[in-house]
Amino acid sequence: MRPHDAPPYTTRQVLLCFGEISNYGIITSYNYTTDSNRTKRKVFRNMAKREIDLNRCLFHYTNVSCNRCETVCPQQAVKNRVVDADRCDDCGLCTAVCPTGAVQSCVDYDSCLSQTTALEPQVLMCAQVSAHGMQCLGALTRQLLWALASRRPLAIDTSRCAACNPAVSQWLDQEIAACNQALEKAGKASIRLVHVREAAPSKPKVARRSFFRSLLSATAQGVADFTAAQTERLYAFDPVIWLEKQQTETCNLFPALTVSGSCNFCGLCAMLCPEKAITITEDASSASGKKVQFSPLRCTACAVCTGNCPHEALTLSTEAKGCGPHV
Repeated sequence: MRPHDAPPYTTRQVLLCFGEISNYGIITSYNYTTDSNRTKRKVFRNMAKREIDLNRCLFHYTNVSCNRCETVCPQQAVKNRVVDADRCDDCGLCTAVCPTGAVQSCVDYDSCLSQTTALEPQVLMCAQVSAHGMQCLGALTRQLLWALASRRPLAIDTSRCAACNPAVSQWLDQEIAACNQALEKAGKASIRLVHVREAAPSKPKVARRSFFRSLLSATAQGVADFTAAQTERLYAFDPVIWLEKQQTETCNLFPALTVSGSCNFCGLCAMLCPEKAITITEDASSASGKKVQFSPLRCTACAVCTGNCPHEALTLSTEAKGCGPHV
């Protein structure tokens, strides 16, 4: 069973209560039913395991220097492309900043995001709120938020982040703000900050005759959970793949590439690009007979293309103007 497999969301009740006062002002509060898995999730949180896939890491590319995972880690758990499991708290910030999806973890972010799209209303929350939420929201980026919020209204519960992990709180503040600016420009609803309240868990009465049976069942389940934790698989998460599956429309949150006249269409950039965001195609209308095609959706601003272009013909911008393909 994957770490974030969950029962259908139709079994979870959502109550909308408007007008609750909090530090965010007037917000919407959602009530979700709880389950015992939340306790289990807390127990295993300190057993975080993350690895960096050196086959995907930028360190083996020439003319490119990247230590984003090491710089962003609030626990200083990453050094020389090795993650210290004792220090790592599974916040996911390294996953958020990695331009090639090289960070592997026990968290299946792809499934987490897909489950969010199935919620009504669409709400992002962490494991402190719901056993079916993300381990931590630190892996979210402005592009992922855009993919969710540009289709239908999105809410996110960050009310516990500042107390839990200030670095994650600061990261989410900037990513949400950037996404909201793009949403406003596109005439779409901004991301709402909410506080998700848990309903009090019910405690069913256990008949005396059933006591020992339930005790044995709980023990067996505990052993199964412990065994699963020891053999937990690692997931690789490449945001580009998820964004493409959602057929995300690009906007000014995605990079832009400018090609100068010094380009001779040698194709080195297309060959080196880790996400295949650049292709060289035939163009009968061009004097050279070729043109550079660029996909902003696939680009992660890793700078491999600009760092290795022999003619310095490429300029990468992370503050693209307008929406759609950029060349």
